[in-house]
Amino acid sequence: MTPRLRILLLLVTALALEGTFLDEFRVSGVSIELLLLVAILAGYHGGPERGAITAFFAGLLHDTIVGAPLGLHALVYPPLAVAVSSLEQRMLRSAPLTDGLALFAAVVAGQGLASAVGVLFGVLGPTTDEFVRQAILAGIVTAVVAAPVSRVVRWATTGDLPDTIDVRRGRA
Repeated sequence: MTPRLRILLLLVTALALEGTFLDEFRVSGVSIELLLLVAILAGYHGGPERGAITAFFAGLLHDTIVGAPLGLHALVYPPLAVAVSSLEQRMLRSAPLTDGLALFAAVVAGQGLASAVGVLFGVLGPTTDEFVRQAILAGIVTAVVAAPVSRVVRWATTGDLPDTIDVRRGRA
């Protein structure tokens, strides 16, 4: 299976899950942001270029199910995926706790940026206090499903990429 087909399968599955099954499970009016999670993890596992492309299409698909103007989330998700990829490359050590906190922060930032872009374009939304509350809750409920989703996104984005090659000088 080609990488493009795997990513397409991932995005369509995430769209179907977020638009149907996961939409029924809400905590104080906030559901799991699966497409945002896929965009963030695509940047983490696939690098800046593959992450940005995947995040762009995840944002477009997200707009189709939430009723936002088409392209609103597609403006936010790619820069977020590139930022996550850039930060991941700069971290010396990665631990589950720091990865979880970084994921939480990325989801909160993604929700906040999407809300800010919505306000800029005149889409009605909640007050600033409501933005913060919804972003924090979205970060918490989305972090709960991050581990299994991370495995699937890693499979989709890095399937045909070569492993890290360690080049060493031969002994003379």
